[in-house]
Amino acid sequence: MNTGVRRHKLLVITASVVFVTIISLNVSAQDRFSIENSADWDNTIVDGTTSLPSVNSSAFAGDRIQLSIEVSNSDTTAGHDEWWFVMELDGQTTPELTGFLEGSDSIVIVNISFGPLPEGVLNLIFGIDSSGQSESLTLLVEPNPLNLTAASSSEIALIGEPAHVGDSLTASILVHNQGQNPESVSLVISPEGSDPINGQAILINPGSSREVSASFTPSSSGSISLDWKVHSSNGGVARELNGTTVIEVLEPQSIQLVVDSLEWNLEHGLSSEISLYLSDGRSREVEIEVAIIDQTIESNLQFFLITMDPGRRQLNLDLGNPSADSLIIRVNSVTWTAEEEIEIQTTLTPPMLNLVVTSEGVSTAPQVGESVNIPFSLTNSGNTPTLAGEVRVVRNSDNMILDTIPTYSINPSESFSGEFTIEEWPDSKVVDVHIIWVTSGLTESLLLEIETFSDNNAEAELPFDLAAAIYGTVTGLVLVMFILVLYRTVSENVEDTGKSRFNRLREARGEKKKSAAVEKREIPCPECDQRLHIPNSHSGAVKCPACTARFMVESIASEEEDTISEEENIETQIDSPPTPTSQEISARSVDDLLSCPSCDQTLKIPINRRPVKARCPACRSEFLAEVGEP
Repeated sequence: MNTGVRRHKLLVITASVVFVTIISLNVSAQDRFSIENSADWDNTIVDGTTSLPSVNSSAFAGDRIQLSIEVSNSDTTAGHDEWWFVMELDGQTTPELTGFLEGSDSIVIVNISFGPLPEGVLNLIFGIDSSGQSESLTLLVEPNPLNLTAASSSEIALIGEPAHVGDSLTASILVHNQGQNPESVSLVISPEGSDPINGQAILINPGSSREVSASFTPSSSGSISLDWKVHSSNGGVARELNGTTVIEVLEPQSIQLVVDSLEWNLEHGLSSEISLYLSDGRSREVEIEVAIIDQTIESNLQFFLITMDPGRRQLNLDLGNPSADSLIIRVNSVTWTAEEEIEIQTTLTPPMLNLVVTSEGVSTAPQVGESVNIPFSLTNSGNTPTLAGEVRVVRNSDNMILDTIPTYSINPSESFSGEFTIEEWPDSKVVDVHIIWVTSGLTESLLLEIETFSDNNAEAELPFDLAAAIYGTVTGLVLVMFILVLYRTVSENVEDTGKSRFNRLREARGEKKKSAAVEKREIPCPECDQRLHIPNSHSGAVKCPACTARFMVESIASEEEDTISEEENIETQIDSPPTPTSQEISARSVDDLLSCPSCDQTLKIPINRRPVKARCPACRSEFLAEVGEP
C-alpha cells in the first residue's frame, strides 16, 4: 500500500517537473526574440529596368525591394524559432514567406527580397511564429512612369470654411505635370455617406502646374470624413495625390426680421424701418423683396440684394404713395441655406384728408371803401397731417384775390384760425366771396354772401331837372333823324339809287366793333408770369388775380376797322363832286379798273360814275378819274 502511494507521488512530481520545464522553455522562447523597429529596417530599392539600386526616393511599379531586418536573441541556449513575412495591398494579403531563426546567435539578420512591386500602398508585415510578435512597414509604390505630382503641398485646400449645412465647399490642390505629354486631370472627392463627385477635368501641359478642384454641399452637421484623389485617364498619378481629411460642418445660420416702424403720411409717403439679425457664422448675401397687395392683387415695389455680417443690419424703406391695402416684406437667402425663410405682412391704412372751412362772416354790414375783417377756421378731420398751404378770399364776380394767408401743417383733429383783411370794401349791394383752402393737392372752399351797408332814408339828388332832361333828349333825337333823311333825299338821284354807300349791304359797324371787343389776346403778368386773357379793345389798368399786381396795357386796333376806314375814305372821295382845275392830274381807262397816275396802284372806280375826283389810298395823291377812248 505504501509502495503504491509512493509510486503515485513520484509520477505526480515527475509530471509537474516536465510541465514546469515545458512552460519555462515556452516563456524563454517568447521572450528571447525581439524585432527591431520597422523605421530602422534597412531597405534597398532595385530599379526593375536596370536591376541596379534606384536613385529615386520612392519605389516605382516594377521595382524590387530588399529588406534587412535585425532580430535580437536574449537566450542562445533555447534553440531556434521561425519567422514569417506577408504583404497587404488594398485589403489583399500575399502568401507567407517563412524562415528559421538560429537560436545560438544573439543577433539574427533576416534578409528578404521580393518584387516586382505593384502600384499602391504596401503594408509589409514581419513576425515571429512562436511569440506572435510582429512589426509592419508602409511602403508607397508610385506608378511607372510618374507623370503627375503635387506642385506644392500634398494636402487639399478647403474653400468655404467654416462650413454650415447647405454651404458649398470646394476642395482643391495644385498638380504638376512632369511627364512628356499633356494630361487631363480631375479631382475626385467622396464625402462620407455620399457618392463620389468628379470635379471638372483640367488639361495640364508638360512642365506646367494647375489647380484642380471639386465642390460639394454637406446636408448634415457634424464631423464628415472626406476621401480624395487626383485622377488621370492615363495614370501616372503620384501616391501623395490622394488622402482623407475631416470636415466640421455647423448648423445652418438663422436670420430674423423685425419691423421697427411703419408710417404713411402725405409729406414723406409710405416709409418703414426694418432690422435684420444674422446669427454667428459667415457673412451672407440676402435678398430683400418688398411688395404690396391692392384689392387682392400683389405687385412688387422694390427688390435688392445686400451682404450681411453676423449681427444687426438696419434698413430704411421709402415706398412713395402706392395704392395698397397691405405691405409684404420677404427675406430670402442667396446661395446658402437659412434655417427658415421669412415673410411679414402688415395691413396698411392710407392717409386721408377731410378738410372743413368755416366762417361766421362779418357781424355788421360793411360800408363801401372801408377796411373789413373776415374771420375763418380751418379743420383737419382726416387721419394724417396736412401739408403747408394757403387760404385765400376771392371775389366771386371777377375772381379777384382780396387777401391770402399761408397755412402750416395741421395735425388730425386740429384747427387753424385766422382773419382776412380787405382794405377797401367793393361798391356792390351784395358781395359774394369764396374762402378757399389749398393744401396737399386738395382744395376746399366756402361761399359767403355779404350785404353792403345802405342808407334807405337817403334820396338821390340830381343837379338838374329830370323831366326837362328827358324832353330835351327826345327832341334832339327827332331833329337828328329829320336832318339825316333830308340829306339822303337831296344828295342822291333816282338813277343812283342802290349805288350809294348808304344802300350797300354790309355788316353793321356796331356789330364789327362788338366782334372786335370780344376778341382777346394773351399777355403774361410781369410779376408772377400768370397768363391773362385781355380784350383787344381794352386800354388801361389790369390787375392780376393771382398776385394782385397792377399794370397798364394798350388796345389793339383790328384789321377790319382799318379796312372800313380806307373804304370809307375811298367812297367819300368818289362821291364828292369833281371840281377840275387846269392844274389837276387825271387818269383814264375804258373799264372799271384804273391805275393811279402817281404810284401805279390799281384802283376800281366804276366807269358809269366818271368823271369823278378820286384819292389813291396808297400814296394819298388826288386825281381826276375820266372815261378813256377805246
